[in-house]
Amino acid sequence: MTKSIQLNLQHSDVEIETVREKGRDFLKAHGFSEDTVQSQMTILHQLISSVRKFDNLVASKSDMTVLLLIEENAIIVEVSKPVNESSYRRLDELDKTIQSMRTWRYPEPFKPCAIDDTEPINSNSQDYKAEGYELAKIVYEKGAVLDFYVSEDKILNLSAVRNLDGGF
Repeated sequence: MTKSIQLNLQHSDVEIETVREKGRDFLKAHGFSEDTVQSQMTILHQLISSVRKFDNLVASKSDMTVLLLIEENAIIVEVSKPVNESSYRRLDELDKTIQSMRTWRYPEPFKPCAIDDTEPINSNSQDYKAEGYELAKIVYEKGAVLDFYVSEDKILNLSAVRNLDGGF
C-alpha cells in the first residue's frame, strides 16, 4: 500500500517552512521515527534548494510541487518545477553531478561537510560545487539514490529514493 502527499510551493521561505512542517507531520502520522523524519526533511530541503537554482533561468518564477511518497520499504521525495530551453546547460551540469555520484566508490570527492539545512535557501546561487555538496549529502549521509528527468511538458522532476531496509 502506498501513501503520499503532494504540496504546492511558491517561493517564500515561509512557504518552504510550511511544506517542511506538513512533510514532518505526514511522516510522523505514518509512524516514522524522529531520526527518519529529520533525514527526510534534510533531503527535502536539499532538493528544493537544487531545484530553486533554476528560478533565474525561467522568465517567470513558477511554482514547485513537492511529493512525499511512502512505499513498502522506501520513502521518495520529488520536487518538480517548470524549466525552459535556457535551463539545458544547467540541466547538463545537474546530470553530470548525479552521474558522477553513481560511479564513486567512496565519498572522497565530497568529504563530510557541514551543511546547515536550516539556513534560508538562496535561489540565486549558481555555485555548482556547492550544489554537488548538497546532493552528496543526500547520497552519502542520508543513503538516498538521486535521479531526475524533464517531462515532455518541460517540468524538471528531481527525486531522492531512500530505502528503509538499509540499502538497494
